[in-house]
Amino acid sequence: MKNYKLSRLKRRAEFGNTVSGSTNSFGQKVNVFKADFTVYCGDYTTSMSQAITLQGLNITDTREIVIRHRDDVINEKLVHLDNVEYNIINVVSDDGINTFDIVTLQKVKGI
Repeated sequence: MKNYKLSRLKRRAEFGNTVSGSTNSFGQKVNVFKADFTVYCGDYTTSMSQAITLQGLNITDTREIVIRHRDDVINEKLVHLDNVEYNIINVVSDDGINTFDIVTLQKVKGI
């Protein structure tokens, strides 16, 4: 995707993984988020057909963001955006020069 204005990239998103953290007061290891890199991102609106497709797959609590193309954005990463943790469920990449990726995120469900 090439037709996205850079001025719309106003938010900061952290991409990373969970790692084993410190031990809590009950003697259990607590997993914590460790950011690998941070990028600017912007919101992306899905079309009606894309929204219906996601509903048919029982995928809820999703949002799409646009970032500058990066090869290291993969589905195994987690994203922290606006103090919410998300899983990456899809990345639509464009390998050209000065292109953008559309990343579909799903909110991580709590225990």
